[in-house]
Amino acid sequence: MNNFYFVIPAVIAYISILVLFLKQAVPSNQILFGVTLPSHALEDEAMKQLQAEYKKSYTIYGSAMLLSLAPFFFLGHYFSLSLIYMIIWFAAFLYTSKLPFNSIHYKAAALKRENEWFVGEKRMIRIDTKVTQLKKAMIVSPYWFLIPALLSIVPILVSFQNKDTLLKMTGIASLAMTVVLYVIYAAFGNMKTKVYSENHDINAAINRAARRYWSMLWPILAIFESINAYVAYLILTNVSSFSFTQWMIGIVMVSLVPLGCIFYVHNKIRALEESLAATDGEAVPSDDDGYWINGSTYYNPDDKSVMVPKRVGIGTTLNMATRGGKWIQYGGMALALLIILPLAAFAVQSDHTSPALTIADSGIVSIDYPLYDYSFNLSDVKEITLEEELPSGFRTNGTATAEYARGNFSLEKLGAAKLYVFKNSPPYIFIQLEDKIVVYNDKDAAKTEALFNELKSRLTP
Repeated sequence: MNNFYFVIPAVIAYISILVLFLKQAVPSNQILFGVTLPSHALEDEAMKQLQAEYKKSYTIYGSAMLLSLAPFFFLGHYFSLSLIYMIIWFAAFLYTSKLPFNSIHYKAAALKRENEWFVGEKRMIRIDTKVTQLKKAMIVSPYWFLIPALLSIVPILVSFQNKDTLLKMTGIASLAMTVVLYVIYAAFGNMKTKVYSENHDINAAINRAARRYWSMLWPILAIFESINAYVAYLILTNVSSFSFTQWMIGIVMVSLVPLGCIFYVHNKIRALEESLAATDGEAVPSDDDGYWINGSTYYNPDDKSVMVPKRVGIGTTLNMATRGGKWIQYGGMALALLIILPLAAFAVQSDHTSPALTIADSGIVSIDYPLYDYSFNLSDVKEITLEEELPSGFRTNGTATAEYARGNFSLEKLGAAKLYVFKNSPPYIFIQLEDKIVVYNDKDAAKTEALFNELKSRLTP
């Protein structure tokens, strides 16, 4: 596997997070599954059964996530696809790793309420305010679908001017998907009311909240699919080197985004059902556990601290009831996207863009490559040779995979170097300058030799 180093951080994260959650099956400071319990409750048979169920859940989950690493071994030759899969895998793992814990946490909290296993000061928490707010939840406006519709119509209109059939088909396909998602949106908006409780207010609150969450999802997916259709068009018209296998992998990756969004909304509604239906909207007795959502997320409006000690794991966590906690949480997510998305785009471009060397009449040699353009004058060349092997070295600022190396490197015995090479396609042109060496080749050996001869002839007085 050429990109095996992607598996190393994934395995480290896998082991660390699973160990973290498996440790939650053992009580610590009278806390089990994020729930504070008295000593006698920890020995209760029902809690023992929850511990066994918890371990079984994480055994199944851990096995499934381990199997999900298998695609890395089929993407070894494609750096960009390996990177994108790694990002998706990490995001999915970090999100889903808490789901078995959350499920058992709800069950442990329910047992605590039923048996009144409270520790410390006991108080009543009213949830009727939350129910009242949810009852007012409205579905989002259907006018949001105008955004993906316009994104689809624009390429159709442009296609009439340049007679681009592919662009027209792209727009039509995107518009059709927008219509399909609108139909789904309408169907969910009129879905049959479900009964969760004997309390009519609870039923109304959950059903209205569910309709709102689903109504937000479908226009978002429509916008995503419209943008994705145009990206696919650009790839089809500008990159001809994609293989069928790569296309299939790309389609699978893009499909994971909508599935992930659907999965997220489903679980958000499920959590709401469990938290409200179990209480029937009545005030419930609680201790400090009431401030810990899902046993791990701290939400306390009366506490002005932005950072508090974690209940699950080590270190500190955010108080999501504070403005600072929300800014840090959501700002960090936005920053991560700003870093990850350009990185993924650059990786794809690197995989499917080869360096291009040109020689101007003025004697300027230019090497064009994203982020690592370089040029020099032929008069600055001290020596030029054609070699069959690359010396060992390390990357200082650039990209390096099993297939290619491009950017700034330090080579053994040669020092600073600019590399623009396909690693397994000798020969290589070595161009010695005053302060560094430039190494270049084409994937086609004959083209490399022809370029070397041209450079050599231009150096001849």
